[in-house]
Amino acid sequence: MRPRLSMPLILGLGAAALLHAANADELKRNCAAVRTDPKKLLSNLESCITDIFTLDTIHPIAKSIVPGGGTGPGLSLTLDKRGEWRSTFNVNGAISLRQFWSAEMKDTLVHRKFGSWNKATESFASHVYIRARGLPQMPFYGIGPHTATTNLVNFSERDTFVGIDASNPIASWLALGGTAEGIFPDVSGVHSPGVRSIDQFFAEATAPGLSKQPAFVHSEVFVRAHHADPFEFEYRIGYNFFHDTDTGHYTFRRLHADLRHNIYLERPNGKPNRTSVLSIRGVASMSDMSAGNAVPFYLQETLGGSDINNDAMLRGFADYRFRGQDLVMISTQYERNLWKWFGILAFYDTGQVADRKSDLSFANFRHSYGFGVNVWSAGKVVFRAYVGLGSGEGLHKFFGLAPGLPGQ
Repeated sequence: MRPRLSMPLILGLGAAALLHAANADELKRNCAAVRTDPKKLLSNLESCITDIFTLDTIHPIAKSIVPGGGTGPGLSLTLDKRGEWRSTFNVNGAISLRQFWSAEMKDTLVHRKFGSWNKATESFASHVYIRARGLPQMPFYGIGPHTATTNLVNFSERDTFVGIDASNPIASWLALGGTAEGIFPDVSGVHSPGVRSIDQFFAEATAPGLSKQPAFVHSEVFVRAHHADPFEFEYRIGYNFFHDTDTGHYTFRRLHADLRHNIYLERPNGKPNRTSVLSIRGVASMSDMSAGNAVPFYLQETLGGSDINNDAMLRGFADYRFRGQDLVMISTQYERNLWKWFGILAFYDTGQVADRKSDLSFANFRHSYGFGVNVWSAGKVVFRAYVGLGSGEGLHKFFGLAPGLPGQ
């Protein structure tokens, strides 16, 4: 039987018994001020809520499991050990009302100076982790750039990731790293009343990986280039190898590049106003495999709404709307804080998925645009609500946290 690793979830949700907060006095003081100092009600309420969600050792969390799965409450337990090697051990788990869940155990190791080429301020970092999630009802429209909304079916997925990654700077603006992990997927249909199950409308030929899901060994080497003000960017380019440990039929390779720029249009006194930011992002992902091999549909790239990692991808369309082994996407977004916690945003996204690299063409790109509002705290966006337009398939609304977007 394939391991499902529900223990991390049990540990994450059951850690309340270990409740201890080093800043409990501060929490009590700030939350008591909500009642006793009405003149500063909003600022005291913000401090109280922030303290609740940042308690030392253990605190509640609100986590978006995957797009469409809802935001789930949970707990996070962190143990921190300082020294020449700083170790941060974390266990967290969350479950949404739709029964989507995720759990993780991770140990982070940081060394402030590892190698003679590093400056004192640069750090080597490594993570050893186990991640598991349960996704009981995921949408699937088929594969390729021309699928119809009427093709919509659902599948269920459970997967577990066990691995290690590391990154080490070789210059102030450049780091090299790698990942090695095992992936244990479990995909099936959804057999509930009123649900169109994937296995009733698709087969192995139209949804590779539906009939069998082997364990994978996934390795990646990557380079990360970054720079701060006045020209802020972060480039991450990685080469991935997914090895099917059973028959080898699903073995494939992938080159993935994610390029992000932040441009601060307002510079009072020569310093960037980080609450007014124009962000430009480009993503290119190209897969390759031997003759006769296939990329499983659950490991293919998706375009539309947000992807499975909660990254915004062509927001005028439904989540996971287009799926393929190759992808190109360009996104631009402007965000501005207007008053205290309140701000606005506007965006334009364009991109395409394809079954073959030769089919990628700007002439075939899908387009979407939209606008919305956001909530700021401590100079960062903590919440977004927006509507995506231009798809020709109706409005796509987003309401909640949005990891991976500029400003967070």
